[in-house]
Amino acid sequence: MFAHVQTSGRRLIPAQVVQSLIAQLRTGSRMISRNVASRFMIAASATALVACADAPNPVQPPSSASLGLGVGQDRLAALFKEASPAVMALGGTVFADHDEKAGKLVFGVENANAIPGIQRALAALGIQSGDYAVEVTEPIRQLATLRDVFRPTQAGIQIHWSRYVCTMGFNVDHAGGRSFITNSHCTNRQGGTEGTTYAQPSRTIDPTVIATEADDPTYFTGGVCPKGKACRYSDASRALYGSTASNRGEIARTTGANNGSLTVDGFFTVTSQDITTSEFTIGTVLNKVGRTSGWSQGPVSRTCVNTNVQGSKVHQLCQTFVDAAVAGGDSGSPVFSITSGDNVRLVGILWGGGTDYYVMSPLKQIVQELGALTATK
Repeated sequence: MFAHVQTSGRRLIPAQVVQSLIAQLRTGSRMISRNVASRFMIAASATALVACADAPNPVQPPSSASLGLGVGQDRLAALFKEASPAVMALGGTVFADHDEKAGKLVFGVENANAIPGIQRALAALGIQSGDYAVEVTEPIRQLATLRDVFRPTQAGIQIHWSRYVCTMGFNVDHAGGRSFITNSHCTNRQGGTEGTTYAQPSRTIDPTVIATEADDPTYFTGGVCPKGKACRYSDASRALYGSTASNRGEIARTTGANNGSLTVDGFFTVTSQDITTSEFTIGTVLNKVGRTSGWSQGPVSRTCVNTNVQGSKVHQLCQTFVDAAVAGGDSGSPVFSITSGDNVRLVGILWGGGTDYYVMSPLKQIVQELGALTATK
């Protein structure tokens, strides 16, 4: 018996038979009829076909579609080198991309008004409309935190005085000059003007003096002030800017209220300021932005409250309590109500609090002690 291999139900000619026939043909020792030879050649050919048909993963020639895709991508890549710099030089553009998956050049714009300019630029380069798409997309901003360097400065960011950090309350125009408001206790001596200097965000990162304390009224005694206490109606002071640029009417906005984020992704615009209210309606929703706990929001829980400050003789008259998050370093945070979208009304400045509420001085009382100021955009 000869060994053989069964493949797909077909019987192959044993190798010994093939070798014997070849030998006989060469030596002529045995005559083989034409019919036998023909049958042998047919069988051998069939064997070869079976072997090819049963081979795993046969190599296939490239399709015309795959060849066309490569050519198309190369063409788009060449177009992209010309199109990207031309388009991105235009106003309102956000990104340029050679999108291999879509098989197009894709351009992002801030709004639809930028689209005609892109179309004209691409037409001038001879690029057909079928080769690209334009999408309206959100602008890309560099992300910073409330503890980073801000130039120009804006409300809600970290400031550094002496050994400690606080929050910049809000930038103002004042008869005494371009200034920012922060807490009286965010000075070298609470109450009394001794010229505290401020850096932003800290002297370690940038030692530049951005502003110098210009007005911090002294605390008074007697009258409505409890015995043994030193009183004021606001925990507020004013620092006069030097050459550092500032944006009046802007409060840094983080990624959301009450999520603890310190990442800045825009700003609130102060479109109005409340200099008439000392007693806020219970339940009024107020907001603050501070360098430690970010943007927090909650309702007014107590209004026109007289408060002592732990470990000191300080007594603040007619203050407001808000049920929202606060933490050390948030002192000086601007307090505001949202009127529409990112437009806000400035109502006061945060200076203290407990575990689940903060205390603020109303803007009306800040103006009474520091003089008229303009905090709006």
